Amino acid sequence: MSAFFGDTIGIEFTTWGIYHFIPLTLIVVGVLIIYFLKDKIKASGHDKTIRYTLGTIGIVSELSLQLWIILNGNWTIQENLPIGVCAFSLYMGIFVMFTKNWKVFEIGYFWAIGGVLSVIFPDILYGPDRFRYYIYLILHMTFFFMYMYMMFVHDYVPTFKSFRKSFVLLLAIVLVFIVPVNLIFETNFMYLLEPGDTPFALFENPNYFLYLTGCILLSMVGMTIWYSPVAVYNYLRGKK
Repeated sequence: MSAFFGDTIGIEFTTWGIYHFIPLTLIVVGVLIIYFLKDKIKASGHDKTIRYTLGTIGIVSELSLQLWIILNGNWTIQENLPIGVCAFSLYMGIFVMFTKNWKVFEIGYFWAIGGVLSVIFPDILYGPDRFRYYIYLILHMTFFFMYMYMMFVHDYVPTFKSFRKSFVLLLAIVLVFIVPVNLIFETNFMYLLEPGDTPFALFENPNYFLYLTGCILLSMVGMTIWYSPVAVYNYLRGKK
């Protein structure tokens, strides 16, 4: 059991292997379940219970991750301060689950693309024989489901204005806060200093300005693509 909660690597995670396809499949299945059961959920009177459960799972999972890092002696400000897009999306999603706040939802929805990309392009080495594998996937899938739940069950449908506000706020956070912190303390929050195993590797360049510009443009493309579920959902609603 100690190995399960430890930070040594047993079964190594392989991108596009079976242990990668399982969470990808669960995401698709989860979204379909929420979509097809949305009317029953509305009529059931259990909406608050479901929202609070999702929010609680998010809180417990995040605390479990931080505790796991601390108990394994690996917590550092440089590596583990939760100030990435995924962390912001999670905290905003949790807030929405308990408050149904539309303004927070419309911003956080577009940032939730980070959760999807983190499952498609996971930055993890641990396989299914380690706790870290499960907490990584549960965290990223949970806050993704939060936003899908609010869109389908509560008809919280972002607009292009929502997209614009979300992107401008993220850009401001990146330029005013994240980039200076990375450069001053040599951290790599949001992978804006080095790409790691992320799509930002496409822009790896000795010229930091070009790298940063590429990262911002790719993020904008990703957020734009993330508007497509909204368009599809609007189309499906219009067909009824």
